[in-house]
Amino acid sequence: MPKASATVAIPKEHHRFVIGKKGEKLQDLKLKTATKMQVPRPDDPSNQIKISGTKEGIEKARHEILLISAEQDKRAVERLDVEKVYHPFIAGPYNKLVRELMQDTGTRINIPPPSVNKTEIVFTGEKEQLAQAVARVKKIYEEKKKKTTTIAVEVKKSQHKYVIGPKGNSLQEILEKTGVSVEIPPIDSSSETLILRGEPEKLGQALTEVYAKANSFTVSSVSAPSWLHRFIIGKKGQNLAKITQQMPKVHIKFTGGEDNITLEGPTEDVHVAQEQIEAMVKELVSWSYYFSISVPICKHFHKNIVGKGGANIKKIRKESNTKIDLPAKNSNSETIVITGKRANCEAARHRILAIQKELANSTEVEVSIPSKRHSSLIGAKGRFVRSIVEDCGGVHIHFPTKGSGSDTVTIRGPAQGVEKAKKQLLHL
Repeated sequence: MPKASATVAIPKEHHRFVIGKKGEKLQDLKLKTATKMQVPRPDDPSNQIKISGTKEGIEKARHEILLISAEQDKRAVERLDVEKVYHPFIAGPYNKLVRELMQDTGTRINIPPPSVNKTEIVFTGEKEQLAQAVARVKKIYEEKKKKTTTIAVEVKKSQHKYVIGPKGNSLQEILEKTGVSVEIPPIDSSSETLILRGEPEKLGQALTEVYAKANSFTVSSVSAPSWLHRFIIGKKGQNLAKITQQMPKVHIKFTGGEDNITLEGPTEDVHVAQEQIEAMVKELVSWSYYFSISVPICKHFHKNIVGKGGANIKKIRKESNTKIDLPAKNSNSETIVITGKRANCEAARHRILAIQKELANSTEVEVSIPSKRHSSLIGAKGRFVRSIVEDCGGVHIHFPTKGSGSDTVTIRGPAQGVEKAKKQLLHL
């Protein structure tokens, strides 16, 4: 889950009660809410406690800190039990109503956040003003219990997040526009039922809003073989950029090894992006084909085509923009399959055949030369060996590790060049 941070201000003298004896209370709070907390040092005048973690964890931690502070407050404290479903009406859209109430009465009102399964609303303040705040909350509660009713609607689980909106903004917007509260089942519940609670004449408008939010975003997928994905993305992402520039709110996800592409975003934009990607897939499939190359030489040649750490095959794939599959090590097949557009396949084919030809014409010989003479044969900065390599058509000359005691020098490359290099080395 994404991480966030927030601060909660409580009187400086209450900080020690949040920390507790030997810091035990603070540690307990961190574990209980799965958050990190920073309490200012005693010599720091700040009264702000910093909390970081998930949105849900922060809400829980903030609620717990405010409760600890309320217990230490020398002013009057009162707790009012209010059914959880009526809390949104007391808080009001975007918490405007509860903030207004706190300002009017000078009373601190702590409503448990939706993620905290508590029904008690805690009031802290001067006795008379506190009584006014409690009375006003009771009045809202009783009115809403009397006047509101509910309807249940089914909305796909995958679309609940669109009804909630970023940071719960869509729910707040519906509450502000219609005065109706929308109750969403917990994320770990399989239920797809949403409860709309409000005055009967407002439920229809709220229902329209819920469906509009639910259908404003969608998730769709395009069937496309995984080997085509990089052609759809294009060189340096050029093809994909054309789509995302037109529809920046559409998120396009490619999953390695899966034969589909997922699109998520505003419904209309997703449909347009889907059409464009489907057209690209259709064109690429019509222009692509499988080309098989049989390498009829000993299977160990395949490792040379792959190269050290896959260097050769990666280079060919990148340069030719193709997909190249080699048979499994335990397979008897010697067929390499290249996939891509016609011209690209040919380029990869020629490169692989060139490596095969080079390997077929190469040979390897071992020459015995006393190890004490190896240094003088190599020459300063390898000049003697380099001269032989250049003169003999790029053969590879390998001397054993110094101090190994081995006399064997290996020469590898085209047969004619190897023989020539051997003669020159022995002559030296």
